[in-house]
Amino acid sequence: MVSGTVARHDHRSDKDYFSQPGNLFRLMADDAKQRLISNIVGSLGGAPKRIQELQIQHFYKADPAYGTGVAKGLGLDIKTVLASEGKVAAAD
Repeated sequence: MVSGTVARHDHRSDKDYFSQPGNLFRLMADDAKQRLISNIVGSLGGAPKRIQELQIQHFYKADPAYGTGVAKGLGLDIKTVLASEGKVAAAD
């Protein structure tokens, strides 16, 4: 049961999805950044390549070093990943 004023927030109205995570990444110490990237690489390593590419593009938008680090950890070339943005790739 809820009392008082209730409203819905349209989370899609906010178009800036990358500033906050980028700022947080830049605040981290270098060793913390590396641990974060290593954890992501470990979790994302089993995903299809197209999913890896899409996630790397998001990480890169937050901070180029973040996206580049994840790409490197997954053995992907960041330039190739960025060039594929917006393109539909064949299923892996």
